[in-house]
Amino acid sequence: MSFIWAIITGFVLSIVLKTGWGFFLGLFIGPMLYRKLCNTLTEQRTQANPTLYLTVVFEVLGHLSKAKGVVTQDDINLASQFMDRLQLDSSSRKLAQESFNRGKASDYPLRSRLAELYSQYRYRRNVLNIFCEQLIQAALIDGILDDKEQQILFIVAEEFHIPRQQMAIYIQMMMGSYHFRQNSYRGQQDQQGQYQHNNRYGGYQGRSAQSDLQNAYKILGVESTAEISEIKRAYRKLMNEHHPDKLVSKGLPKEMLEAAKKRAQEIQAAYDIIKASRGFK
Repeated sequence: MSFIWAIITGFVLSIVLKTGWGFFLGLFIGPMLYRKLCNTLTEQRTQANPTLYLTVVFEVLGHLSKAKGVVTQDDINLASQFMDRLQLDSSSRKLAQESFNRGKASDYPLRSRLAELYSQYRYRRNVLNIFCEQLIQAALIDGILDDKEQQILFIVAEEFHIPRQQMAIYIQMMMGSYHFRQNSYRGQQDQQGQYQHNNRYGGYQGRSAQSDLQNAYKILGVESTAEISEIKRAYRKLMNEHHPDKLVSKGLPKEMLEAAKKRAQEIQAAYDIIKASRGFK
């Protein structure tokens, strides 16, 4: 879309200035005008409904829990753990709990709520991508993602105009993140002497290192056979998308910022592991 604005602005300036240089000037100014317009529209919509992102996240999380059948106390506890991970204050936590309960309703309007969120952030694609990542992360907090949950995630992709294949990649990336965190937790337990038997025979450490490397590739969304240049591009792209200051400026609610920071730390850790394994800087 910014390219179209560049062309249109170029033609307008070439006519107004009556010189061919006006067209080239428009190619430079057009994208800037487009970004300015997108910023204005997003800010206006976010100010009109500042809690929409947070409420829809937990509504859909409640809907995911209900999709598996009866919502159990375990489901509620897992949602509470996700709230803890986001470090929500009391008012935001209450809003999240109410949203979770609303999402459990059999007549919850999933598509219309997603469409509402898309309308607010349609010019902020990376914010919508973060939404998908955080939703998958919340769904995976128990380590399981069943078929019904995946179906709902693909509905999210449809409403956000994200290709189904891209959503599948997000799922793989977040599964890599989940297992990466689990390995890290087991490693901490190992240091405390709870896995001494495995360490004595070298079994745990070897499996953990290999598993970490496999998960590191998943976190970056690349194959283990990827060229170094591709790995670097994927890393830079992800770090740029998860930069806290940029996310705030693009309208990501402050309540979701902590999860984005932790995601950036995982991306950095995964990249460091791959660098060490492949021997590049």
